Amino acid sequence: MRIIKTMRILWVFVFGFLDLSDAVIDLTMISTAEVTNVNHFSISCINGERSPAQVELDIKRDNKILIFPKMPTFKVHKPRNKEVVARDFRDLDHIGIFYCESTQEVPPLETATMINNFGRANFIPTHLTLTANKGETVHLSMQLLSTQKRDVTWKYNGNYNYMTHWNDMINRTAVLTVENAAFANQGIYSASYVGDSPLHGAWMRLIVRDCPGKKWGPYCDKDCPECLNGGVCHDVDGDCICPPGFMGTRCETACREGMFGRNCQESCGSGLNCKGLRFCLPDPYGCSCASGWFGSRCEEACLNDMFGPDCSLSCKCQNGGVCNRFSGCQCPTGWRGQNCEKSDRAPQILDLDSNLEWNLNSSPKIFCSATGNPLPSHNSIELRKLDSTVLKASRTVMDSNKSTALFEIPRLSAQQGGLWECRVSTNGGQDSGKFNLTIKEPPVPSTAPKLLEKRSKQLLVMPVDSHRGDGPIVSTRLLYKPVENGDSWSSIIVYSDKEAITLMNLEPSTRYRVRVQLSRPGEGGEGAPGPEAIMETDCPGPSSPRNIQALPLSVSAIQVRWQPPEDPNGGIIKYIIEYQPVGQGSPHPWVDTDDGNKTAKDVTALNGSTLYQFRVRAFSKVPGEWSKIVQAMTQGDGLQSLIPTTQGVAGKPAWDSYQLLVAVVGSVTVTCVTILLALLALFFIRKTLLNRRRTITYQSGSGEETILQFNSGTLTLTRRPKPNPEPLTYPILEWEDIKFEDVIGEGNFGQVIKAMIKKDGSKMSAAIKMLKEFASENDHRDFAGELEVLCKLGQHPNIINLIGACENRGYLYIAIEYAPYGNLLDFLRKSRVLETDPAFAKEHGTASTLTSQQLLQFAVDVATGMHYLSDKQFIHRDLAARNVLVGDSLVAKIADFGLSRGEEVYVKKTMGRLPVRWMAIESLNYSVYTSKSDVWSFGVFLWEIVSLGGTPYCGMTCAELYEKLPQGFRMEKPKNCDDEVYELMKQCWRDRPYERPPFSQISVQLNRMQEARKAYVNMALFENFTYAGIDATAEEA
Repeated sequence: MRIIKTMRILWVFVFGFLDLSDAVIDLTMISTAEVTNVNHFSISCINGERSPAQVELDIKRDNKILIFPKMPTFKVHKPRNKEVVARDFRDLDHIGIFYCESTQEVPPLETATMINNFGRANFIPTHLTLTANKGETVHLSMQLLSTQKRDVTWKYNGNYNYMTHWNDMINRTAVLTVENAAFANQGIYSASYVGDSPLHGAWMRLIVRDCPGKKWGPYCDKDCPECLNGGVCHDVDGDCICPPGFMGTRCETACREGMFGRNCQESCGSGLNCKGLRFCLPDPYGCSCASGWFGSRCEEACLNDMFGPDCSLSCKCQNGGVCNRFSGCQCPTGWRGQNCEKSDRAPQILDLDSNLEWNLNSSPKIFCSATGNPLPSHNSIELRKLDSTVLKASRTVMDSNKSTALFEIPRLSAQQGGLWECRVSTNGGQDSGKFNLTIKEPPVPSTAPKLLEKRSKQLLVMPVDSHRGDGPIVSTRLLYKPVENGDSWSSIIVYSDKEAITLMNLEPSTRYRVRVQLSRPGEGGEGAPGPEAIMETDCPGPSSPRNIQALPLSVSAIQVRWQPPEDPNGGIIKYIIEYQPVGQGSPHPWVDTDDGNKTAKDVTALNGSTLYQFRVRAFSKVPGEWSKIVQAMTQGDGLQSLIPTTQGVAGKPAWDSYQLLVAVVGSVTVTCVTILLALLALFFIRKTLLNRRRTITYQSGSGEETILQFNSGTLTLTRRPKPNPEPLTYPILEWEDIKFEDVIGEGNFGQVIKAMIKKDGSKMSAAIKMLKEFASENDHRDFAGELEVLCKLGQHPNIINLIGACENRGYLYIAIEYAPYGNLLDFLRKSRVLETDPAFAKEHGTASTLTSQQLLQFAVDVATGMHYLSDKQFIHRDLAARNVLVGDSLVAKIADFGLSRGEEVYVKKTMGRLPVRWMAIESLNYSVYTSKSDVWSFGVFLWEIVSLGGTPYCGMTCAELYEKLPQGFRMEKPKNCDDEVYELMKQCWRDRPYERPPFSQISVQLNRMQEARKAYVNMALFENFTYAGIDATAEEA
């Protein structure tokens, strides 16, 4: 007896019958098991109800493995749709290997194979077909019918394979062992005496599932269902192929005697009970007798306590069950199951809320769960209303201990509210649970919005006075568009109905349609827009006065001069001068002129030796724009300011001889004081000049002080002690071209607003980043640094690119690409479908709405972007899923460059926020950042993807991380993570930075994984599946 090692030549004996994506296979070959008269012999092939109707079938005999001198003469007829029959056999035409296959090449279809051995052969196979799983050891055996003591030759697909010597046979049986079976071992095996004609030998077929036992799928990573009553799990699509005489998704239902087929739709004929017939089904089932029969002729009835195909199954009936050779245990009343081991138990409704609230015209999904024995099926649970309305479930998920039915109402009407009942009915009894369905009417404003104040480009609107419908109000949307040429509505959303809303960036002297839309909680809670109001913006005010000058007159007075606006927009009535001591938080006092023709004004009652700032605007019917700010210092002890735009004063008063004498005598006395005040004045000059240029200063990564100046679209950086400035040009946006919409993100010191901007004549969506008024110096530093980084980085598909920037009234606004799907962290957590829609998750067997390929693509995109950053010698310093945005076509883009630095090595010298859970060891211990510390963060980012947004090191404090990471502690491999992906994570988390892979290598590895099309991140639900923990508080540390 010889052991055959796994063959490396792939021999595929499948022509294909059904696109495997169609799940079930329904093809049956039938012939008489014993040929007594070849003229009466026939082979039929039936294409069942679940197979494509357009397929044309044919029956052929193999002439490659068993070669005959002449072609067979049998004919194939088509007695009815979906069936062909081979008849008119002569001589030895009925001997050999027969195939039922499609006459079409596309689509690929499965093949059924049948073997007919010669009736006077010297051998008979123990099994005509034998099905094995990948990796198993298989014993193929042939029983000798002859008394000759001769050696036996084994052939595989017609070629010599092995010889069994007469002395090696046991109980007159020749055995061939196949060890570690593989798909390449599948095929036709024959045994015959050495030198004999093949006709006197016998053939059998070995079928090898291309997966280990109880597994299926391209990677054999999915669990097979429990196929009952001799059914076999298909290794490609996971369906149970049921033996003749059984049906159901798990072959759990027995057909009536004499019936077969996927739905028991075919009959063997009246009174036959399928006796004497051999059935062959597509792989991996093979051939067998019908249920209830066994033997080489399929004519012997099953013995006591045996049943099923070839009588190969044993009855183990309990609780008074009786074994039926066709169907197995027949259970008495009150018992069920394969062996009558389960008692019927009345069903029970589980966890049904007594009150449900939905909005009118919404599409509610109502779940009702029930348990019991038998477990309630899809049609066992229904919703009923007292008016006899019955709602059937759209789908039902059956778990091991309960069934959950989903009911959907396409459009909820007011008549569907009231008392409902969920009713479940099974063989074990009936149960019901009542709930009240309350229908809420979305709120609609009763009156039109009211205008509180208008300006040339703004309208202050009170949106709601009262409303009809149900509350509470969770958001208010103010819709507006020009009366003339208003193609589409613009809107702004606030989360209150009690506060006035300011519409900005409007056109002067323009009439607008304004209306309000209110929302309450829940799906469909947005009501219809309320009544419309017409509001008109004011005419434009004058442009800003020009050439402002501030001239000190005395210790308590400064004269402010200006030139009239270029565009007065009507007659100027007066000018208003606003002033304030520099650096003080005092109110802004003002004075005005009594004549619109005056272009100078003395501001009096000021404090001596004090630096003031001034601005001017003109009034026509409406106030105009403010001028630029100028500064000047009041005189004190003979000192006058050097700060004004023009130095000197308009005129010098006459001094009499007495005053001159006093000045001369006093000059010696005040010399020292004068020098001291002069030094003080020079300090103010320096401060004033810096303020007038609207500079933003921050500490750069190299320890140099960096000054950013905004000048007509140019960002100028001056680093001390370097003498030469570095001009960086950025695209400038006009304030009037920005139309703000909704707030899409907000933090303690900044916010991001979605806006529609106009650039180069076209409109586009953008995200506008801005700081709040009370942002700290560190926040201003990071914000200005982000603009610097974006300017230097240029454009790349995997980073959030700069669109432009705008400076308005001393505030900086940065416009970047708009990512419609938000940040990746929230996107991953929203995909946790087992938390958001458990019924969907269980029905589809998935833990995420995202596929393995999509998750891996996020990692590929970010690795590509980080490779680009590292090539540019930029260190991100805050790489995490929260700082990656998801753009169109689910492209991941790196964002938030507020902590990025353009140096190969950066040593942090200032205090600030630290993303501890994403930081490398050297960054935690020594505040040193390199591209290799970004690689560490990428490893944590990769873990976030695999865990669908879990919190790294969840349950551990930052202090514990400081202690354990240097000791070699690392996060464990997630259960759904492939070893190759986790190995990449561990490479990123190596202690020594130089041992971590560069982003160029990481990008190549991830692209190779993506091309392999393997499920590197397994999203299939497995037993005791749980998501990684989330601790929002810990993430802020």
